[in-house]
Amino acid sequence: MFRKIVDVLKEVFWIKPSRKRKPRQPPGLTKSTPRVKVDPSLVQVGVITHYFDRIKVCVVKLTQGSVLIGDKLTILGSKTKFVQKVWSMQIESEDVKVAKKGQLIGLKVDKIVAVGDKVYK
Repeated sequence: MFRKIVDVLKEVFWIKPSRKRKPRQPPGLTKSTPRVKVDPSLVQVGVITHYFDRIKVCVVKLTQGSVLIGDKLTILGSKTKFVQKVWSMQIESEDVKVAKKGQLIGLKVDKIVAVGDKVYK
């Protein structure tokens, strides 16, 4: 009987049940944005400028250092985080074994990447 009276009073006075507050997130960080910490021993080698999803190839502009076939590259971005070994690399449709600073290389990748993702070695 008492519960019925309480329910009627809640409806009359529009009393809403109390809700627990969600913990606050730091500004600029959404649920879809993973927290990515870069290993301090890694050096940024380049930035992805294009991605071709049908053939899973990205274009990387090398900003410093060099990349060799067999190197392990870490690709980090807002939705991307993975490590991959370099199996295939091309400069202007020709296979190469070494790429140096300032060159644009085509790199075969295993997962989806985005323009602006950073490449570390």
